[in-house]
Amino acid sequence: MSEQLALSVPYGCDDLGALVAADDATKGRHYTCPACNERLTLRAGEVRVKHFSHAPSSNCSPEHVLHKTAKMLVARSIRDNAAGRKLILLWRGCHACGIEYQTELPPGTFSSAKEEVGISSFVCDVIGYRGNTPALAIEIRHTHQVGERKANELEVPWVELQAENVMESPADWHVLEGRLKGPQLCTDCAGDPEHIQTVADKWGIDRYLYTPFKDPTRALYIAETFECFKCHEEIPVFWWQGVPFCETEPPLPRPKTIKNRYSKMWDGRYWANTCAACGVIQGDNYVFRFGGSPFLGCLPMQDDYEEDNEPGTGAVRIVSEPNAAKEMYKVLDRILPRVKR
Repeated sequence: MSEQLALSVPYGCDDLGALVAADDATKGRHYTCPACNERLTLRAGEVRVKHFSHAPSSNCSPEHVLHKTAKMLVARSIRDNAAGRKLILLWRGCHACGIEYQTELPPGTFSSAKEEVGISSFVCDVIGYRGNTPALAIEIRHTHQVGERKANELEVPWVELQAENVMESPADWHVLEGRLKGPQLCTDCAGDPEHIQTVADKWGIDRYLYTPFKDPTRALYIAETFECFKCHEEIPVFWWQGVPFCETEPPLPRPKTIKNRYSKMWDGRYWANTCAACGVIQGDNYVFRFGGSPFLGCLPMQDDYEEDNEPGTGAVRIVSEPNAAKEMYKVLDRILPRVKR
């Protein structure tokens, strides 16, 4: 057995099988290893941090101790949540912008927890229940992540947590991988889906054509709301792969307000959002690029445009001969008074 393990077992189990942190343990009481059930010795000197250790002859592995202890801590957090004593924070990366955001699982979200539960042909590290129904599977990663087959075929929502993170903060669940119900979007990217749908309904845009969530895996078109600069009506606008200044016809079926229009500012035609009320083109710089854009920073844009455009400068395309001169003149037209050439 390694010296590191002998000096770093952070939890022991008391006579009732409950986890006890070394800092909370009492000298002279009986504690066993969560992984191997062998007796532990509490080290509580004045020089070293309090900890448990195995007997020198033990063959218990650090990996086994870490994995088993993390599972027990997660199960305990769920039971404390079920008893109304603990708030669990679920941390995930937003599918749209990538920022980690938190979702609160308030006390009473779960009703119970069990370890090592069989679900169809798989064994899950921990299951959180609502009533008698498995609500969430929690897998603990230390050296190996959840396999592809289990990830795809597990019949309940699941998350995977890093064992070391659980040891540090058992009720802060930083999700490595998983499959949960609903969109995985932060508050900024989720927006107000019901309001978006209400506005689109008002103007006769069928819901099957788009998603109100900023997640490109859900639909070809992503909807938001926008105020028309001319008539000031609140209208739906849409993102799709290829914006801004998309010159390739977008896929069908598509929202009826996406039309191929000529833009004086752009000095050419492109597929653009138009006002559902008055029909005027809504410039792509304002819909997708400038401050106040409902899509800014949330969704990928064409990578052949400059990222740092300011209002009035236009977007710059990277092109090569023979079109480079023509494109440069377009840019000059947008940023300078028109001159004779």
